[in-house]
Amino acid sequence: MMNLVPQKKLIGVNRDLGNDAITQQQATCRTIYDTIQNSATSHLEFFTDLSNKTIFQSNLQSNKLDSQESMVINEIVIAQEQPAAGQAVTLDGMGILNVFIGNNRVVKDLPYGACASADGLSYHPIISNNDRKTICIPMLTSIVIPPQVAIKAVIDTAVNFPATGATKLMFKGYGTLFNPGRSL
Repeated sequence: MMNLVPQKKLIGVNRDLGNDAITQQQATCRTIYDTIQNSATSHLEFFTDLSNKTIFQSNLQSNKLDSQESMVINEIVIAQEQPAAGQAVTLDGMGILNVFIGNNRVVKDLPYGACASADGLSYHPIISNNDRKTICIPMLTSIVIPPQVAIKAVIDTAVNFPATGATKLMFKGYGTLFNPGRSL
């Protein structure tokens, strides 16, 4: 049995899609994110409406990576701003996360509440602070986002999000960027 490392999976998926130049592209650490202003709802869809968002709210202009870019997701981070002093943060309760790449659900009904402690801090030792609620979910299986394929993530919770504050979803990992190999 062959041990398929994430880099080889990224190369294989790109080659299957016709991107034979993948090995000549620039490798990079990559984070893509989207932020949604909370409203009294228990359902949030990320990477679906990116119009009129600043660079601080989303670093994508469409819900797809560019034609010569791809990414492997190593970690999913859900962060929520504290809505108001004394108001509970929704991530304290149970919720589920679904991630869609193209028309395939690649993360199905993941209970993200299992990744946080009772006091609302992430089990991840690096990311946590008093002003925000953060949950980090390491991916034990490489999830590839190929070029020009739609991305969507959905969070459903048992209770409504607060009517104030914001929730951010980040995909962290590494990927490729277009590198023409010469100055343009």
